[in-house]
Amino acid sequence: MEDESSIPGTRYPILPLPHIPEQTELIEIGPITVGIGYRLLNDETAGEYLREVRYNPRPEEGDDGYRNAGTDDAGVCIHVFGNETGDLLEYFRFDCFEAEPHYHYVYQDEQAQRRVFLDPVLEGDPKGWALDRLRTRLPEILRSVGATDLAERVDVRQVAEAIPQIEAAIERARSHA
Repeated sequence: MEDESSIPGTRYPILPLPHIPEQTELIEIGPITVGIGYRLLNDETAGEYLREVRYNPRPEEGDDGYRNAGTDDAGVCIHVFGNETGDLLEYFRFDCFEAEPHYHYVYQDEQAQRRVFLDPVLEGDPKGWALDRLRTRLPEILRSVGATDLAERVDVRQVAEAIPQIEAAIERARSHA
């Protein structure tokens, strides 16, 4: 795993909210699976998960932390899973949300994550930014979360060829909003 001190964002000692299987379209690309779904993120959905994993970073304040108090956001999620064991293990996620687009580095070995918010002014459209990162940076992303073996098996040409399929799945997910 690379030195995390150079990675922006906030680290949390829990995994991000899991994908919703019945609302996630899966596209297999060699050793990875890309999952696309639409998510509503609010106090109820985030709070339910945080209570389930018993996470409260600021118990003295009596909130659920994880910077979701008062959150009411939604958008397309693009999950990057490893599929080598038959189980889907998430290693990275782009949350192309309307109000606060962000992404998650997921450290499966540590059961932790780092969440980084995008600046839509600087980065532009979150969906376009995410697809470009999938196309051009996926092996580096996987290495940064400790999935080195998986990164070595990713064929970037296969990923680039799958982008139209991923874009079509994103449009289908948006239609369920």
